[in-house]
Amino acid sequence: MFGVKKIQRLIKKGEVMPNNLEQEVKEMLSKLTGLDPSEIGDTADLFNDLGIDSLKVIEIATGIERTYGVVVQDSQMMRLRTVKDAVGFLRELLEKKNAK
Repeated sequence: MFGVKKIQRLIKKGEVMPNNLEQEVKEMLSKLTGLDPSEIGDTADLFNDLGIDSLKVIEIATGIERTYGVVVQDSQMMRLRTVKDAVGFLRELLEKKNAK
């Protein structure tokens, strides 16, 4: 797993690779759920399958903000249903940030 500092350097250079992004999201979810990243599928429901609750949503949003330097509203996170949704949402945020 990339360290936070390395991810931040890659983002600044616009070099975050989509495959790494998916793995990073799964590793972040793994830490919160106790599941191995390989057990977290793209279509897993964040709330029903992974047991993410409102407190964990706040932890995810904070982790994304700290790691990737983007602002995430808890309400935005609550609308995401699957791991794939979360990866797509984060990719959009990073693309917007890198376009600036």
